[in-house]
Amino acid sequence: MALPRFSALPASALKRVSLGGLEAIYHVPSGITHLLAEPVPDLLDALAQLPPGESVTPAQVLALVAERFDIVGDEPGEAPEAVVAERLAELGALGLVVIARDA
Repeated sequence: MALPRFSALPASALKRVSLGGLEAIYHVPSGITHLLAEPVPDLLDALAQLPPGESVTPAQVLALVAERFDIVGDEPGEAPEAVVAERLAELGALGLVVIARDA
């Protein structure tokens, strides 16, 4: 099975405003605003640091945010990579990141 890879949308596709512990993210193409809590906006920041068009695995995103966050799952023993993969998949379903699959 192909591993999912994730990349950022162009910077012009998202308008972001910090609201204390939340972040409002306006998705320009759809006209929908989303409210996200930490560390999800930081996952978007990590992807935005990549060169345009570059995609990475959840483990690579975890490495980029691990210094700032202790990522834990809802279930005991859930791997941090699985947690990041779930959050990235959710962001992909909202259209806030691009999901690609290895061939």
